[in-house]
Amino acid sequence: MPRGVDLPCLNQTKEYTFTPEGLQPGTLVAGGDCLGTVFENDLFSNHRIMVSPKLTGRIVEVFDAGNYTVSDPVATIETPNGKIVECKMSHFWPVRSPRPCTEKLAPMTPLLTG
Repeated sequence: MPRGVDLPCLNQTKEYTFTPEGLQPGTLVAGGDCLGTVFENDLFSNHRIMVSPKLTGRIVEVFDAGNYTVSDPVATIETPNGKIVECKMSHFWPVRSPRPCTEKLAPMTPLLTG
């Protein structure tokens, strides 16, 4: 793939069956909270759909169970500054920016790749 080309890694037209987690409007959520689950395949039978890591706010609406594509919104969240954000089944994360974590655990055994 040549430099500067941006291709989606997930099929944007395939529909997945979304099952909401049961969050009510007004519930406070933060990055990593589970909005619902999707059956992706036999390997990932219970794939969690989570709030984007940098998003915090209150649930406005979680959409009903049904078939959605990865680019369809499944929930809306109101941020503390009053902005309404649509949460989709996928979100983009830059390659060079590490995922947030609360603490890095020390390794117990070395990684053996054989």
